[in-house]
Amino acid sequence: MLIVFGSIYGLLVLVGLPALIFAHFGLRSENALLRIRVEDLLKDFEALTREVAALRRGAPPQTSPEPAPEQAADALSPELAPPVASPAPEPLTAPVARRGEDGAEDAPPVEAAPKAPPAEPKGPALTDRLAAWLRENWTLALAALSLILGGLFMVQYGVEQGLLTPPLRVLGALVLGAALIAGGEAIRRRHGDSATPNLRHLPSTFSGAGTVVLFIAILSAHALYGLIGSVPALAGMAAVSLVAVLLGWLYGPVLSAIGLLGATAAPFFVGGSSDKAVLLYPYFAMVGLAGLGIDTFRRWAWVSGLALGLPAGSLGLLWLHEPDARGLALAALALGLGAVLIPARSLRPVQDGPMTGQGLAGWAAPAFPTWIAAAGGALASGAGLVLMLDGASPAAAAFGYALLLLVFSGVALGLARAPAFEDLALLPGVAALVGLGLHAALDAPLYSAFRAGLDRLPESPAPTTVWWLVAGGAALSVIAFLRLARQIGTDHRGVWALGAAVLLPAAILVLEFLWVPGEVTGAYPWALAVMAGAGLMVVLAERRSAMGGEARGFETGLFAASALILIGLALFLVLTKTALTLALSAMMVAAVALDRQRPMRPLGWLAQLGAAVIGYRLLVDPGIDWALHGAGTLDVLLAHLGPLAAFAAILVLARPERAALRALASSSLVTVMALAVTVALRRGLGGEGFETHWAQGLTATVWILAAFAQIWRLPHDPSLLRPLRIGFAVVMALAACGAVAVMIDDLSWLLATGQGRVAGPPVLDSLALAILPLAVVFGAGAALLGRPGRPGARWLRPGLGGLSVLALGVWGWLEIRRIWRGPDLSLPGPSDGELYSYTLALLLASGLGLLLAVLTRSHALRRLAMAGVALTVAKVFLIDMSGLSGLVRVASFVGLGLALAGLAWLDRAVSRIWERG
Repeated sequence: MLIVFGSIYGLLVLVGLPALIFAHFGLRSENALLRIRVEDLLKDFEALTREVAALRRGAPPQTSPEPAPEQAADALSPELAPPVASPAPEPLTAPVARRGEDGAEDAPPVEAAPKAPPAEPKGPALTDRLAAWLRENWTLALAALSLILGGLFMVQYGVEQGLLTPPLRVLGALVLGAALIAGGEAIRRRHGDSATPNLRHLPSTFSGAGTVVLFIAILSAHALYGLIGSVPALAGMAAVSLVAVLLGWLYGPVLSAIGLLGATAAPFFVGGSSDKAVLLYPYFAMVGLAGLGIDTFRRWAWVSGLALGLPAGSLGLLWLHEPDARGLALAALALGLGAVLIPARSLRPVQDGPMTGQGLAGWAAPAFPTWIAAAGGALASGAGLVLMLDGASPAAAAFGYALLLLVFSGVALGLARAPAFEDLALLPGVAALVGLGLHAALDAPLYSAFRAGLDRLPESPAPTTVWWLVAGGAALSVIAFLRLARQIGTDHRGVWALGAAVLLPAAILVLEFLWVPGEVTGAYPWALAVMAGAGLMVVLAERRSAMGGEARGFETGLFAASALILIGLALFLVLTKTALTLALSAMMVAAVALDRQRPMRPLGWLAQLGAAVIGYRLLVDPGIDWALHGAGTLDVLLAHLGPLAAFAAILVLARPERAALRALASSSLVTVMALAVTVALRRGLGGEGFETHWAQGLTATVWILAAFAQIWRLPHDPSLLRPLRIGFAVVMALAACGAVAVMIDDLSWLLATGQGRVAGPPVLDSLALAILPLAVVFGAGAALLGRPGRPGARWLRPGLGGLSVLALGVWGWLEIRRIWRGPDLSLPGPSDGELYSYTLALLLASGLGLLLAVLTRSHALRRLAMAGVALTVAKVFLIDMSGLSGLVRVASFVGLGLALAGLAWLDRAVSRIWERG
């Protein structure tokens, strides 16, 4: 590293300075010769102009005007002729109406509308411009590289031989840096930075190299040789940064690029001891601030990008090599603050226009300072997140959390007059919450230190870590609320209200689910902290309500909803399972009652969330298993009756315009009722009794009723809520299908193996309890849900009616079998009486169907009844003819003939009645 450092200085002292002196004198001589030639050309041009003017005075006028002397001069020598001002355009006057011979005014001529100017083509991209510059100046770049290598090899020898002592190296670097800046400034004042083609960008090259040399000299004096302390080193770098800013305002972008690249790369070539590397944190911050200072007037944009990108990358590399929490935090804060204030050129920026988020979404184009401020905010927020996650000690993580709070406070309160910067607060706010979660997930030092409190002695106090973290979350909400107080009447007040209402609850929820503070501090202290957060939300709700404004109800509702959520969390920490369900139900009703008294839509959202939480508790945690095996009868009753009463109260209290809330309450009411009946059956019958055919039939009936209740409410819901209803109905129908499958399985065992018996007397037995309620529910669904005009009536009416007839047929078949064979349905058969009973049952069902068809004037029911007749005939001729004998067979056929004759007469009578209308 010493060889590289000495080589650079040797190049600058032994090669650069003589080359600069010779180049200066050579340029002066060339400039004098050029000046003489220009003066001679100007004299010749003036004489030629006078001759042309004399000729024109004696010549006749020409149809086409000749170019003026100034234009001729410009055409002859575009570089030497002075600029000529274009003539002012004639003023536009209204067209004068002309009078005809009869004295009437003629209409003025209609002029064609001026054509819109063509769109200006976009300039070449930055990479294209860089490539063009390199193609034009590649010889200069190769020459510089050759000189550097030659100087490196030459000075290397001098350093190895001890010819240059450290003070001489530093002094030589300082002298050479100043000489390069002075030489570049002398050339710029005489020829400009880019006006003369032969000398284009040469002043920027010399002055930029001089600035980098000065940075290297000060860094070497402190970090490499220890010649000066930290305070003089910082003062020297600040002075060099100021010089770089002043030079950047005078020169072109090449100086800025050379200065930023060289100053950023210099510390990695200089080297030095690790204990001196901490100074590089403010050094990189000063380099970035200098670049921002240059670009605040030049507006090259890409220079500001370099001024933030290069120091940010260097700070990241430095953090990996020599972590220092305070240094990284202060450097990132300085760069972020500079990115906001320097491009805006104000300590209190007033920046209007689109925000960064709108620009990223493609909705609008933010201004240049907005993009730079967003980059600075991202840099500071990223540094805070790095400190929280990668810090080697709890103090480093605390530094990161504090940095994020400070950045959020600065954006929310310090930039209140800059609407274009409003969305920048999202970066530190989200980073703080993400940092809390990932810190625990990665088992970072602050989390590990807190969890170590589990092994503390009984007399020792619990760690206070979570109290400070909760206080930070409270600070975020209060800061957002203070910004909201200044935002009344503006477009983005709802965003700040949402942030103030969400940030503290979000921080508490992250701590609860990932840090689990109750295990370390105890449940009651942690619950008290959560209740304190709820109290803060209540205070903010009261203050927001007192402010007034059009959005008072909505924004106050946000704070009230957050308070109720935190109260629910506190109750979750200290109450039993049943008490928590009752408390959540009461809170849900309280939210709806408050919304009814003073409209606050977020409270309706909270009630919907409460319904979802209660459903989760009844189904999953503690869930059905707890209700069946782990709870007492009173707990189960309260856990289900409390939500039922709450949902019924919501249906009464909810405002008419809260359609989503009312739909969810009615759906939840039916669902909880079905679930309560299922649990009651299961607890009352036990495990084996609940799996019987009649218990499963009743369970299926309950869930089918619940599904039908959802379908019944469909026409009353807005179109956006219908998928929710359909989803509930599908879930309940699946539960009913599961119960029906268990019922069929139990009946199949009764028919096949005789394991189990039919309970109860004939007709009023367990078969009727299992199947008849299903048939009745399907029939009622076909009549009510299949009414004309209802959604899905075309397929619900025949589908549900068919299921009802199927259920009645299965019940009739099983009941006749049970009458003739007894409770054991697996006995062999059938007997003659059983076959004859099936025939009579089919005939009676067909006749009843025809009678109902007459009463309801239903063609479908009439066709179904005639299909039953056909089935009876098929059964008699295909089964009874071979299965019956004796008088029973005679009675079967005689009875069939009489019945068919009667049914035919009845069918014709129905046709005549319908024809007469």
